[in-house]
Amino acid sequence: MAGYSESYYTTYLLSPQDVSGNWGCVSPESYENYSEESYKSTSPEPLRSKSRVTPIILRKRRLAANARERRRMQNLNQAFDRLRTFLPQLGQDRQLSKYETLQMAQTYITALYDLLDQRDVNQ
Repeated sequence: MAGYSESYYTTYLLSPQDVSGNWGCVSPESYENYSEESYKSTSPEPLRSKSRVTPIILRKRRLAANARERRRMQNLNQAFDRLRTFLPQLGQDRQLSKYETLQMAQTYITALYDLLDQRDVNQ
């Protein structure tokens, strides 16, 4: 998973030094005999208190986030362009803003609904 350091995925196996290999047959009473010293770590490396993310990784993450945001905005702008093609043009020489497009779409949908509603009343 992105965002997590390598140390989160390291598994440390602890095993009692004096268990004879039959882990399923240990009675609950025998757990009282074990102390922390009777367990040994089988990890290949010592625990790290904090892992650092290198500047190169941070830069790559930032570039990836920028690319995702750029794609998102391009898709949003394409959707507004498609919506503008369905709205009636009122002889405007400039493109409607996003806010104006949404207002116009709402007004146009209401007008179409009213037109259909009037047609049902007349029939």
